Amino acid sequence: MALDYALFENHLTSDPTDYMAVTTNGTSLNQEDLVKLMLVRGSTLTETDILAVLKMEREVVCEEAAKGNNITTPLFNLGLSVKGVFNGADDSYDPTRHTVRLNLTAGSELREVASLVKLQKVKSGKVRPVIEQFVDVSLGSVNEQLSSGGLARLRGSYLKYDPADPEQGIFFIDASNIETRVTVVSLNKPGELHFLVPQLPPGEYQVEVRTIIFGHKSATAGRLDAVLSRV
Repeated sequence: MALDYALFENHLTSDPTDYMAVTTNGTSLNQEDLVKLMLVRGSTLTETDILAVLKMEREVVCEEAAKGNNITTPLFNLGLSVKGVFNGADDSYDPTRHTVRLNLTAGSELREVASLVKLQKVKSGKVRPVIEQFVDVSLGSVNEQLSSGGLARLRGSYLKYDPADPEQGIFFIDASNIETRVTVVSLNKPGELHFLVPQLPPGEYQVEVRTIIFGHKSATAGRLDAVLSRV
């Protein structure tokens, strides 16, 4: 199976000949899906066994990360850093001014996968919103963190939507698939949206834009290819 991609005009640059590739056939797999794929391989372990081992691994990783330890595995590398400005050598960590950042990168085995992916160019077909960047103005972060109630920007293509239509808009989706729609928008253009992030509890979120593009009857959705951490 190949990774399909289509080319769309890149509104992040001023050159009208600049296009960007957007993948069109990627499937999202959750942990249950992965466990089922493990069982198909004929493992002697039961589904309960696998879930128990994976749960234990998660617990150990989270416990060691909470101690400030770095973790290196074939799938991912985890390191911690502190973000924020300190006022001189005598200053100390202040959670109102500083944050602990979890820095995740692909591990050795996962990095090798990129060279194995087969690509296939397809026609763009139905145009959909494309989100390239989420910028949290308060934190100064890009595609990483978001601050509840803070100013933010989305950049990409085909992002403009009708705020009067509740089916359209900017949505933050948590790990339980609970959606929160943005209500305050100050800039609504095809290439950029400026808005206030809703009040969100701590956790991980995905951001999605839904809009009815000119010439189409139904709304289409585009999601940022990154998970945002609410700090």
